[in-house]
Amino acid sequence: MSEQAPNMPEEVSAPEGERKPVVFAVRIDPVLREQIEGLRGITEQSVNDVGVEALEGWVARTLEDESIRQKAMAELDAEERRLQERRSAIAGILGNTATEGAASERAEPDTPSAGRGGRRPKSTD
Repeated sequence: MSEQAPNMPEEVSAPEGERKPVVFAVRIDPVLREQIEGLRGITEQSVNDVGVEALEGWVARTLEDESIRQKAMAELDAEERRLQERRSAIAGILGNTATEGAASERAEPDTPSAGRGGRRPKSTD
């Protein structure tokens, strides 16, 4: 038996600052489901409330784990090295003028470049 996602209407972007909840479905053991159904009936919580509570707890515990933080930082460092290698490769292809131009644009973002549509000063001949 194959499962298909139900036809979902296109998401409409929420006003700035508001976030629209999204569906996050998990597969669980039938015995665990029976336990959840029994307990949520006693606590009068919805399945959604129980799931959100469990996931928020997992996220909080995971974020407190120092080894997870170290792994995340290592991944960021590796990504930064890959980007630097790519930048160096592109600079090698385009030559030093390309990297010098990009560096000066980052250093002086308000100064228009002559080759990028900026105005040339009038000559006083």
